[in-house]
Amino acid sequence: MMRTFLVSVFLYLSASQITAQTIYGPGSKPCSELVKAWEGGSFFDKNFFDAWVTGFVGGANWASQKAIHADETVFGMELLKFCKSNLSAKVVEGVMNIYEALN
Repeated sequence: MMRTFLVSVFLYLSASQITAQTIYGPGSKPCSELVKAWEGGSFFDKNFFDAWVTGFVGGANWASQKAIHADETVFGMELLKFCKSNLSAKVVEGVMNIYEALN
C-alpha cells in the first residue's frame, strides 16, 4: 500500500517536473558543465554529477521496477557522448535519453 502510494507520488512529480521542467541540482545544469567536470574538473566536480545521475537512475529503476542493462561505466560513457553532442541540453535530458535507450 505504502509502496503504491510512493510510486504514484513519484510518477506524479515526474510528470509535473517534466512538464514544468523544474529539475534541481546537477540535472538542471547544461551538458557543457558535465563535460567540463568529467574531462578536467576536480574530483568533487565529477562526483557532483555522478551522485545525481546514480540517484536519478536508482529512482527510475525503483519506480519502473526494472534495472537498466548497463553498468555505471557504460551509462556514464553514453551520457558523456550525448552531452558532447548536445552541449546546451540539460543533463536530465541526457540521462533520460540514455536510460530509455538502455531499457
